[in-house]
Amino acid sequence: MASSKRRKTAALALAFVGVAGLSIASAAQLNLGTGSLGAGTTVVAGCQPAATPIGVGFENAFSAAEYKTTSVALKAVDAACVGLKYKVTLTDSAGVAIGTELTGTIAAAGVLTIPVTPSASARAITGVAVVIYS
Repeated sequence: MASSKRRKTAALALAFVGVAGLSIASAAQLNLGTGSLGAGTTVVAGCQPAATPIGVGFENAFSAAEYKTTSVALKAVDAACVGLKYKVTLTDSAGVAIGTELTGTIAAAGVLTIPVTPSASARAITGVAVVIYS
């Protein structure tokens, strides 16, 4: 009987972890294009073709009892954007910036990985604002 109870407990724990993992995975990939994201944030980039939206991915690590976002990846950045500057702001459900604005210059087309320092709570991030400019 004890073995059956342990199996049920293990199954419930596994189901809980699976549901939690799905909610984290669904927030780990966002696409930015002409549509809206989170609180209506979109990409402003004249260099990026409208037919090829910039994808946004997150690298997360478990730390201090929660997942923290350690980097943001802008995916499918067009070659016409190389040499331009970017600003990335992570936001919460109220549209308030999380951490500091991430800035830099796009060095190559394709994937741009931007470190988030200090790391931010992955659970709190519900929106991403990206601006690419000269």
